[in-house]
Amino acid sequence: MTPTTGRSQPPSSTTGSGQPPKSPKGIVLSMTGFGHAEGALGGHTYRVEAKSVNHRFLDLKTRLPRELQSIEVALKNLVQTRFTRGAIEVKIERLSEASAATAADLSLNIDLARRYAEKIKELQTALGMKDHITTMDLAGFPDVLTRGSAEGSADETWKRFEPLFARALDGLAEMRAHEGAALTKVLLDSAADLERTITSLREKRKAVAAKYPDRIREKIKGIFEAYPLNEGNLQAVLEARISQELALLADRTDIEEELVRFAGHLDHLRKVLREGGQVGRKLDFVLQELNREINTLGNKAQDYGMSEEVVGAKVRLEQLREQVMNLE
Repeated sequence: MTPTTGRSQPPSSTTGSGQPPKSPKGIVLSMTGFGHAEGALGGHTYRVEAKSVNHRFLDLKTRLPRELQSIEVALKNLVQTRFTRGAIEVKIERLSEASAATAADLSLNIDLARRYAEKIKELQTALGMKDHITTMDLAGFPDVLTRGSAEGSADETWKRFEPLFARALDGLAEMRAHEGAALTKVLLDSAADLERTITSLREKRKAVAAKYPDRIREKIKGIFEAYPLNEGNLQAVLEARISQELALLADRTDIEEELVRFAGHLDHLRKVLREGGQVGRKLDFVLQELNREINTLGNKAQDYGMSEEVVGAKVRLEQLREQVMNLE
């Protein structure tokens, strides 16, 4: 894989063809998870932790000890072969110091220590200071004294540490799959609730529509009584006006088309979940369409009971949107 930074070519690793990873068919993955692994390497015990939360893209951060900086690019490449979205942080820390058997492997950079000493003396002269420089002072400066646990080429270091990172990433992937399965159940249960809302709205709309003729008749009759006509067939004019008002009202309040489209989007949501893989962005689009239809339904609702159903559906859709934000 081509390096993602300006550093030299990273050590070889199990990065495959370099193509973006594909989520398993039929499996929905969350972007929330945690994995860890511990192991003894070079006389030290190391612990790797990998954690992730939701993010629009893949936002990767690594935290490595100084002696492992050479394998940072290889580690990032490994993570990129496993995950496509999420804010992921991978860190490794040393849990124990080197044993006596490996203490002899410590490396000392005499030339660097000498340059530190010269520059400190130069600083003392410039500032008129006369404090003493101790051996411990020089040994504490970066890269003067380095540990032997990660000595060797970047390739050799990566070969030793890759299995440890891989185990931690396995744990992270397993938790993301577990969380994804739980979220899938929540989404499917919510889709079933919304399906029942469609049925309820259709029934309420029929009940409300059945009352329209009487309501319109009383309204028009009241107008004609307030402003009586002196000629013509009053009953025929009244019936014609009632029919006209009913037709206009039926057109303004007809929600069948929106209900059908809403049901179709719910079917699409279930289909996306069954197929699995990288579903987050697809479901976000489906939820936008569901919101569009429910808003239109709310504008056409002519009954308190229907409006109450629409508000409940909007609340459920907002909850779904928050859940979908966690899916890869």
